[in-house]
Amino acid sequence: MPEQTYGRIAYRVYLSVPDWKSWPRRLRRIYASLEDWGSSEEAVQDMVEQWGWDWESILKLSNATQSFRDALETFREDGEYPKGRKHWALPITTSQLKAVYIREGELTSFASLDENPKAITHHQRVVHENDMLGLAEAYPARDDIGGMNSKNGGGSGSGLQQFVSEEN
Repeated sequence: MPEQTYGRIAYRVYLSVPDWKSWPRRLRRIYASLEDWGSSEEAVQDMVEQWGWDWESILKLSNATQSFRDALETFREDGEYPKGRKHWALPITTSQLKAVYIREGELTSFASLDENPKAITHHQRVVHENDMLGLAEAYPARDDIGGMNSKNGGGSGSGLQQFVSEEN
């Protein structure tokens, strides 16, 4: 069941932000954090510097990724993340974006652990320094992602039940 729930969350994210998968991981993390940190140029710069990233490097990456710049501008104008479909009642949430971001990162991290046993220590340090454990929770247990009591639907634990029968 959790796999199906994650699939529905990812489905919403990929429909709402079609170029998500083409963005570099650092830009995906920035986009998923806009609601928490703010979306102004100053807020994004503060976010980047707090994470220990080079601001000039991020600016260069951002300028080379026009679809990210467009999505950032749309967020600044609307004050919220987009809806994947016009008839969806709610836009995607920060929690949904972070769930997809973290799951994608887990796959990358797992692959590096297979190749290098020393990577386990590095992975533990990265997880701790970036407070990733604070974001990793069971999807059905979180109302803001799609738990049983979610305002996004509920019922099966997916929180996205109203989208199950949609083909387009």
